[in-house]
Amino acid sequence: MMSALYPVWLFFSAFFLYFAYVHWRQSSQDIRHFTVRNRDPEKEDQGPETELSEANREFAQDFNRYLDTVNQHNRSRHRAAAIGYAISGIVAMASMGILLFAR
Repeated sequence: MMSALYPVWLFFSAFFLYFAYVHWRQSSQDIRHFTVRNRDPEKEDQGPETELSEANREFAQDFNRYLDTVNQHNRSRHRAAAIGYAISGIVAMASMGILLFAR
């Protein structure tokens, strides 16, 4: 009975290590920055549209600072999850080793 449990531990180990890999990969993917595109560059020197263009640039800067903090928090959360899954995978492999070699 005990020797039949090692495939279960092998499955759990592979499962946890796969999720560790997925979360580690996701920790390196950031949300890209927001950019405001000028639709008609010839009209840029006009009064109200210049003010609107400046407001758009300020919004883009503020929003990109927000995205930077979101990316930083997501990166740390995914890395913490990856480390937790890696530890779980190593514990599952150790349990499998104990089942196989501690007879």
